[in-house]
Amino acid sequence: MSQHRKDLLVEVGNFVEQLYQKGVRDVVLSPGSRVAPLALAFARHPQINTKTVSDERSAAFIALGIAQQTNLPVAIACTSGTAALNYAPAVAEAYYQRVPLIVITADRPTEWIDQWDGQTIQQQNIFGKHIKKAYHMPVDLSHEDAKWYRQRIGAEAMCNALEYPSGPIQINWPLREPFYPEEGEHFIYESTPQSTREIIQSEPYLDQETWEEKLIPLFESNKKVLIIAGQQQRNDYIVEYLNQLNVPVVSDIISNYGSVDQAIIHQDVFLTPTVIEELQPDIVITFGMSVISKNLKLFLRKNPPKYQLHIQEAGEVPDPFQSLSTVIRSTPEAFFDQLSDFELSFDDDFLNHWKEADDKVKANKTDFFDLLSFSELEIVNHLINELPENAVLHLANSMSVRYANFIGLQRPDIDVHANRGTSGIDGSTSTAIGHAISDKDRPHFLLTGDLAFFYDRNAFWNNYLPSNLNVLLLNNQGGVIFRMIDGPTRQPELEEYFETEQRTNAHHLAKEFDVHYWGINSKEEFYFNYQEFLTKNDKPSIYEVFTNKNISKNTFKAFKKEGIYTKQ
Repeated sequence: MSQHRKDLLVEVGNFVEQLYQKGVRDVVLSPGSRVAPLALAFARHPQINTKTVSDERSAAFIALGIAQQTNLPVAIACTSGTAALNYAPAVAEAYYQRVPLIVITADRPTEWIDQWDGQTIQQQNIFGKHIKKAYHMPVDLSHEDAKWYRQRIGAEAMCNALEYPSGPIQINWPLREPFYPEEGEHFIYESTPQSTREIIQSEPYLDQETWEEKLIPLFESNKKVLIIAGQQQRNDYIVEYLNQLNVPVVSDIISNYGSVDQAIIHQDVFLTPTVIEELQPDIVITFGMSVISKNLKLFLRKNPPKYQLHIQEAGEVPDPFQSLSTVIRSTPEAFFDQLSDFELSFDDDFLNHWKEADDKVKANKTDFFDLLSFSELEIVNHLINELPENAVLHLANSMSVRYANFIGLQRPDIDVHANRGTSGIDGSTSTAIGHAISDKDRPHFLLTGDLAFFYDRNAFWNNYLPSNLNVLLLNNQGGVIFRMIDGPTRQPELEEYFETEQRTNAHHLAKEFDVHYWGINSKEEFYFNYQEFLTKNDKPSIYEVFTNKNISKNTFKAFKKEGIYTKQ
């Protein structure tokens, strides 16, 4: 065995063991020669699950879904050249959703960059600012300092990815040939305390003095308090604490807090930018990440609170409502635990105004769809109302997630996911597949439109399609969202340059990948076949509903108009 290959087998094996010791249990590989030693080391590790997905963009989104579902870091690895660039959309999504993706890019030796060598581009820091940090491994691993440096990079990178706010990191590894192990040669999987560096967290609770001198006086003199939950996974302890507060909790569908007792779920319907004094808060408390509701953002920018407190233990804090006054370095769980312990009283009338506005929309929903033609909003309403127990709902971007947010969800047994870090349409199906692969005991439902679905059609091009994946596809032959926006609708080029109308369907895709398929053309067909769609679970399913753009647009706008808040 050459000394170079011997050093490589030891260091690559120990690197893989480092990742395993820091929580990596799943790796999604994309095929190539330069990545071979890494791919083989992952594949031969006895306790790491590996999958191979040829399309790097889809592979990265599948890994994103696995990481979100398992709450563990997930690694992806690809060959040199443009392969790494295909990771970029999922890396950006992971960055803004704080998901620890371990992005490993195999590279050519440094001296061959920009020398017209095949599959060679500038890969160092290839993801720019959309990554927590980029690391570059040494080419030569023979010197003891180089081995220590390789170990240090592995330890630093994993700690960085996992430390709050977690996020993606890149490890670029230039690999010199020969790197394929010969018969009888093996990877070495060993770790030390130094290679698996530990981080011990400090106490997240605020001290009593901070509460008594700053926060309690603030709440005692400002009784109209509004809590806003951004995108996150539900924490049952936080639900318990929020239920003890007599305060409205605005809960977009992606917040997963719609089951809170005082949840407000139809803010996107009843709010307008108009100044509404009885709904204007004194204090807004925010936690979690982004919110879908544009109307909520516009309302608070026009009706700003005196104070906005954002609860986040570390990291930069955005200011989407243009009212951020205080960042509280605590966990939401610890903060609401402490807040619920104090005997604070809040404005009951303020809560009632918010609840009345929300309840009006809920009451209107009951009869609304019986009076109008079959529309996409009615389809989404039925999907949400008929979700099986303990289901998982995935929402593609554009109109799918907006429809769902208009309908709302208040069931604690349903988890909701969407790629709202960057809000792109490019990886919704792949992300949902990643979730379903890792959670085979629950049914997973993806609500998507035709543009998002066909954009990510390579999500089906792998050997791991989960039978618990159910896709409800709204096919209006284009981007109907542009009919909802005033600007594009006034342009004569609406259909060609915005909607990009295309008469495609999923029938042939379903046949190609052996997926159950229904093509639905009417309201009667939709309801007649729907139960079969829910229960046929021996392989993935696609329920494609062909809809009318103008009917869907008019229904959506009528629902909004019916629910707009008016003073009682």
